[in-house]
Amino acid sequence: FVLVGHKCDLVAERAVSAEEAGHLAATLGMAFVETSACSNLNVELAFRTLAGGIQQALAPGVLALHQGCDGIRLIPSQSCCQPLAWRESRERCQC
Repeated sequence: FVLVGHKCDLVAERAVSAEEAGHLAATLGMAFVETSACSNLNVELAFRTLAGGIQQALAPGVLALHQGCDGIRLIPSQSCCQPLAWRESRERCQC
């Protein structure tokens, strides 16, 4: 559903251009998102894009739920309530 390019903040170490990755994603019929966990750039967008794609595929029956699973729910952002481990890693990040 989604091609995710990570560590987009490390421009000097880039191996694939955003244009090339975007073209590959389009060719494969999927979304493309570049992310940086270090700066929290587009991380939530990547998850929301994936969840939205799954939701869309469930509606017409392209995907089927396993027994006991009640689907995907998108909840409002809780960015101010990040888990402690995320906050600690963010503080150590050398961006």
